[in-house]
Amino acid sequence: MEHSERSQTVSLADGRKLGFARYGPRPGTVVFHFHGSAGSRFERPSDQSILQDLGIHFISTDRPGHGLSDPHPDRSLLDWADDVRQLADHLGIDKFHVMGLSAGGPHALACACKLRERTLACSVVSGLAPPDRPNPYRGLPVAHRIIMFVFRNIPRLTYLMRRAAYSLAQGDLETLRQKLMSGFPPADRELLKAPENMAMMIEDIREGYRQGWAGPACDDIVINAPWAFRLKDISVHVDIWHGELDQNIPLDHAKYHHQQIPNSRLTVWPGQAHLGLLAKWREVLGALVESGPR
Repeated sequence: MEHSERSQTVSLADGRKLGFARYGPRPGTVVFHFHGSAGSRFERPSDQSILQDLGIHFISTDRPGHGLSDPHPDRSLLDWADDVRQLADHLGIDKFHVMGLSAGGPHALACACKLRERTLACSVVSGLAPPDRPNPYRGLPVAHRIIMFVFRNIPRLTYLMRRAAYSLAQGDLETLRQKLMSGFPPADRELLKAPENMAMMIEDIREGYRQGWAGPACDDIVINAPWAFRLKDISVHVDIWHGELDQNIPLDHAKYHHQQIPNSRLTVWPGQAHLGLLAKWREVLGALVESGPR
């Protein structure tokens, strides 16, 4: 793929630039993808034949402060929906599907809620649930509970934690590779043993920290603040996918989404953890494009 296809920007109404990449056939069924924590527009299926086989025009985005997208201080989740609307307008796209992985899940749901007249269907994979739900720390290991508490209550410390992660992401490649392997549970490590998956993850993360650590830290704060929309107000179909062994974002989050979103379907992947999408791109995308209105 030409570099220009992977490194595009659009100017938004407030003067900010929004970065995005385009993969798969055109014309095709449009899917806007929203990356995981500290990710970028380089997050996509490693096997490009999936997009060709399904006829999907896959548009992966950089959130503010990531990759090529300018920062957007004090933004909210619903502000992201406005950015996506402007991107769709720029590309001449009226109707589309949305999906989000992990931290991208809340952003996909914000679009499904605010852009309901243009969103055909939504997929949330290993996605975070609202922070103000009952028992928000249930199922998290102690270390993850501490991190989540920091993200929700101590912004200054959140920036310090992301600064350390930035140094790792922009440092020695082999050190980053070893850290990724050691930082995930066995089910995820098995997926990262595939060279194409590891290469995509490294490229994705390094680009996510392209501008530094402030963008990913802001993202942590945004998704852990009150969302300003209600899950029960989402009317489009939402597919919820989650690994049963996920400890980064426990299965309880997916169950809460399914309970609250009226037109939703929950699929639990046995034996998978947080990165199950790396093995399930075809299943998730195939279901997504089949879920929209006929």
